[in-house]
Amino acid sequence: MKGQVQVYRNLHKTLDDGTKVYSVRNDKGIVEDHVSKISLLWPIFRVGPKGNQRVREEKKKNVHAYMQGANMGLDSLRSEGERWQEITYNPYKHDSFVLVRDESIKVREAKAVEINEQGVWVFNPS
Repeated sequence: MKGQVQVYRNLHKTLDDGTKVYSVRNDKGIVEDHVSKISLLWPIFRVGPKGNQRVREEKKKNVHAYMQGANMGLDSLRSEGERWQEITYNPYKHDSFVLVRDESIKVREAKAVEINEQGVWVFNPS
């Protein structure tokens, strides 16, 4: 994980307009930033099974899912001609990140991920 960051949805913060805020944790495990948009290269999408199970049992969300990759900052990676797909993770319905268009397709890694006000988008997921 050297040089990479972990990004996860902050459960306690949103912007005044309702935009979701994400926490950025560095390779030492320290939260270094809170952002509403960020881009990562070669992300891996991780979901802790015990945390997922605890959410379902307690009906209370906790941080157990994140994206890990090389931080490309706030600049957009998406361009019009490329195939980007939106992903989601709902701990009450899923045990991994999935495509929005077909929730039966799990996403474990991709070439890039971009988080912005419109959602979480991946390029070339697998």
